[in-house]
Amino acid sequence: MKPPRLILPEDMELLGRDARDLAKLKNKGKLVKVRRAVYADAVEWKAMDQPSQYGLRAAAYHIRSKLPPVFCHATAALVWGLWLVGRPEESLHCITESATGGRSHDDVTCHIGSVTEGVVQCGELLLTDKLTTTMQLIASLTFERAVAACDSSLHEPLRRKVENTFTPPGVSSGIFEPSWKNDHPQGPPLLKAELTAAAEQLTSKAARNRAVAVIEFASGLSGSAGESLSRVRMARLGFVAPELQHKFVLRDGSPAFTDFWFEEQRRVGEFDGRAKYLRADWGNGLSLENRILKEKDREDQIRAQNVGVFRWTWDEMMNLRGFERLLRQAGIPQK
Repeated sequence: MKPPRLILPEDMELLGRDARDLAKLKNKGKLVKVRRAVYADAVEWKAMDQPSQYGLRAAAYHIRSKLPPVFCHATAALVWGLWLVGRPEESLHCITESATGGRSHDDVTCHIGSVTEGVVQCGELLLTDKLTTTMQLIASLTFERAVAACDSSLHEPLRRKVENTFTPPGVSSGIFEPSWKNDHPQGPPLLKAELTAAAEQLTSKAARNRAVAVIEFASGLSGSAGESLSRVRMARLGFVAPELQHKFVLRDGSPAFTDFWFEEQRRVGEFDGRAKYLRADWGNGLSLENRILKEKDREDQIRAQNVGVFRWTWDEMMNLRGFERLLRQAGIPQK
């Protein structure tokens, strides 16, 4: 969906109208104030999902800034489609060079860094490149959340899921507004060697060691943030490491890739991200009922190969002791 047009006081003046009418329209509920002196149609705003509203706020900040801001950290991560776990981001994150004296204010968090190195353009916006953004997340998130972000940076994007195009600063891609609702990573995947080299440049030994630990644990085979966190928690609880994306062949010869494969125990573990059943882009246009039936048939065909299959939900995985019991009951051994 195309984002709403941002309305500025200057637009009203060009039409020969009083800019103060914007505040009146806001009070009547016809406009919403996206940020200071930037408005949007209220109906269109309410129809947007949270990531798209966040993106419109970033666009409004871009328009009102004297110099084009360079978005970073979680803001850049959303454009790159990196997996962020937790509450939806509220603050906009921007790079500031120490010499500029920039500081955080209102809904904008400033981070000291370079506004020229490691910067790309997406639409009209400037942001840190994928490597820089990933390293920022690794440095600022908890271990398991950093692994999720790092996994997604290594993940090969599906061509049909690519929404955003990235170019050098000053080079237009022809796309004015980037997509902010990205369930899948955008842009070419990173290599572990790139991440490791960046980690080695960190000045703090503790920061280097922590970053390297995240990078070594990370895998581009992880299919979602839920799978990433599940894997971290398995390791934390001392369970044997599974193989990721093991391929089974179904009766019609088609492949079925599983989240976790415990070969010695002949068990398949599946993170059941139930939201996928509701997504319009999942299931090749099948109805919800037929999607569930197709998934059950897939699982039955895997079971028929003398394989046990067990599943868990997000809530079950987040309950550490409950997750431990679930894995034990499935026959997965601890070291």
